[in-house]
Amino acid sequence: MRLGNIILGIALMAVLGVAAGDAAENRLRIEVSPRVSSAPAVVRIRAIVTPDAANRALEIVVDSGDYYRSSIVYLDGANAATVTDTTLKNVPGGDYQISVALVEAGGRRTVDKRELTVASTLAN
Repeated sequence: MRLGNIILGIALMAVLGVAAGDAAENRLRIEVSPRVSSAPAVVRIRAIVTPDAANRALEIVVDSGDYYRSSIVYLDGANAATVTDTTLKNVPGGDYQISVALVEAGGRRTVDKRELTVASTLAN
């Protein structure tokens, strides 16, 4: 009976350790909508950040090769909003790489990326 409790305790600690590790690694998540659109597009980028005293900024980059836009949103550590929305208007046609980097006080960067396709409209 005692051996069963020890094994159960070790298994429980292992499960809790994995769950905590996953939470620490998923400190930044982004959502891009719509993922496919027609030009000129309105694109919304939503960054969801786990609050932390070390959080300093979000670097948002939208790049297709022919079109590039970036911005920095400064964060107030653990007091910053969990969700940061950015809206881009009149995005031209192209295939885009969207990346958001969470920058910490020590310089550590956590990056999440998504792809976006904006179909070009043809003039008659």
